[in-house]
Amino acid sequence: MNYKSILVHIDDRPTCSTRTAAAVGLAAQHQSPLTGIYIISQMYFSHHRAEFVARAEAARKKFEEQAAKVKVRTEWILVDCQTSRIDLINALNLHAHYHDLLVLSQTDSSADEQGVPDNLPEKAVLGSGRPVLIVPYAGRFKNEYKQILMAWRGGPESCRALHDSMPILRRADHVRVVTVHGPGGDEAFHAHKADISQHMARYELPLSCEKRVSGDLSIGDLLLNMTADCGADLLVMGATSQTRRGQQTLGETGRHLLKCMTLPVLMSH
Repeated sequence: MNYKSILVHIDDRPTCSTRTAAAVGLAAQHQSPLTGIYIISQMYFSHHRAEFVARAEAARKKFEEQAAKVKVRTEWILVDCQTSRIDLINALNLHAHYHDLLVLSQTDSSADEQGVPDNLPEKAVLGSGRPVLIVPYAGRFKNEYKQILMAWRGGPESCRALHDSMPILRRADHVRVVTVHGPGGDEAFHAHKADISQHMARYELPLSCEKRVSGDLSIGDLLLNMTADCGADLLVMGATSQTRRGQQTLGETGRHLLKCMTLPVLMSH
């Protein structure tokens, strides 16, 4: 069970090399082609177009060189938002529909994001219809996901995350499944362990399952603490959504993790 195609967002930000390394590592493990997508989102006068195309070409060469080091086959997509009349978020989500996994970087709110919307990871999780691997903007990562923490709460988002991440889970040395609920829990919370353990055991995954009550910590902070305690390489979770001021957004835990993540997070909605 492999990912057959992976899409990674390529741009000129410093975070590009880290997210490309994550995507290249996965493509090498799954022996899949890796597609880089570069999106020219800035408005420009026609006589400046050559400058943006040249920047895209330079980014393509770096991307292909990075992939060639581990003999990963590459494909390339160039989207010009000004001529295609589609914005960056919608262009990325549209092309993600034709791939198994999308790789992005966490937004660095303190940096110049060069025309990339702050809510790109959130909008990709909600709109791409694909699992999204978000790589933190700071830090170095192994890109081999051997110790995985999976947040399980039941519901369609958790189910989607479990099966979207199965190609990664089956290569792990250990998958730690945790169900977290607020103080007191509920009937579904108490039933989760037996249900998910039995289902995942059929895949012969090296797993352990446990239940936690969040107490004074937010669920997001508890999950991050647990990833640190067990030395996790990856956090897998279903991303719920809610409506705020007429707009669809991620739930509280998903938004918190996009802001405070300390390790790569794979989210499915």
